Amino acid sequence: MVAELILENNGIKVFELLGSGDDARIKAFLSLYAELFPAYAHYVQRMRQRTKLPSEAREGHFVHYWLIEYQERPAGLFMFRYVLPRKCGIGTALALKPNTRDIKLEGISLTEFLFNKVREHLEADAIATGNPEYFGFVSEIEHPKLMKHFEKLGMVKLPVKYFEPIFLPENMLNNDIAEKISFIPACFGIMPNLKSKFMGYSPQRLKDFALAFLVDHYNLDESHEKVQETIRSIPTF
Repeated sequence: MVAELILENNGIKVFELLGSGDDARIKAFLSLYAELFPAYAHYVQRMRQRTKLPSEAREGHFVHYWLIEYQERPAGLFMFRYVLPRKCGIGTALALKPNTRDIKLEGISLTEFLFNKVREHLEADAIATGNPEYFGFVSEIEHPKLMKHFEKLGMVKLPVKYFEPIFLPENMLNNDIAEKISFIPACFGIMPNLKSKFMGYSPQRLKDFALAFLVDHYNLDESHEKVQETIRSIPTF
């Protein structure tokens, strides 16, 4: 089976992998993830299982695993999802191989081009649910320098004290240590909906953005200490 071709432009091809059964591209995607995110390579096992499911395997969630090819070779990846109850998308991983980072498409960098395509795709997901509101996609950014770079591309840093949970490899989980999750501080930002004029977000909306990651994506309980710390950090203006 062959994965769905999402777009093709100037030697760049983007394929949707979930539920495709495209074993060669799925293998390339997972190998690329382990290469570009070595500290998170232990997530590959659960990601491999997720590729067997359709995008909408979980109600209210449209999950996407995009493999980016350049000149017929794996060149990058983008993982994201639309979360209907929160009226936003979340970007869970974006990485490009060094030889593609200087590529420009339609006069902008490949990264910015992909950000725009993801926002368009998430808006289409929202419309497919009959939901007229879509605020953009939020991301957790570990490195402040990378946050600064993304701000130049249109990302807005959100006033949230955010911590990214790091889970143990699945083969190390047991009843004694399953709850031992480490947390690292990270920046929290949003790429607003391309059609909206960014005017700031209410405390409730900021809470929804944080819970889209911590509760909906990472499956933490809202009562978890770090989740509550994040919620308490949100300004009450």
